Amino acid sequence: MGEPGMGEPGMSSEGMGEQAESRPQDIAEMDITEPTVTWLEVSHPQQPIPIGEKDRVLDSHFNEQYDVWEVLLVALPDDEEDDE
Repeated sequence: MGEPGMGEPGMSSEGMGEQAESRPQDIAEMDITEPTVTWLEVSHPQQPIPIGEKDRVLDSHFNEQYDVWEVLLVALPDDEEDDE
């Protein structure tokens, strides 16, 4: 297998240029307007990660190379705007 690509496990935000700089630092800061699947790096798994009520973890594994847990998350938009 080759090296991981963008959006795949093992890919850190370093080396992604401007896109990484403009991306929110955690999922709670993202404005989710449509279902979004993303990998998150969790360096402190003892601390909770703020995710939405409907968001779900699809997969996770420990990346020994970067000493982090990598979590595949599906983030769903809030229904607050759709109810009106």
